[in-house]
Amino acid sequence: MRIVQAGLAIGLLLTLAACASPQEEAARAAAQQQADRAECQRIGFTPDTEAFAKCMLKLREIRAQEENTRALRRANTPSPWWGPYPGYYPYPYPHYRRW
Repeated sequence: MRIVQAGLAIGLLLTLAACASPQEEAARAAAQQQADRAECQRIGFTPDTEAFAKCMLKLREIRAQEENTRALRRANTPSPWWGPYPGYYPYPYPHYRRW
């Protein structure tokens, strides 16, 4: 019984540690925007111009595309719990066919 309670307590702590508060999310977004501003200035854009705004937008689009790509890769990665496993072949090899 103690093992079950300890396991549940550890699981609860890990779940809570994975959560981020709205303040942390806002701080992360502000830091990302500041980094984007610094990057656009480093490239040579003048702040508060249309070209600077386009640079900021492009960096945001790139980041969104990268996140989308990571999500698709996670979705297409098979789980280690159910196949493929050694000896699992979804399609028969051509040399196994007998005509």
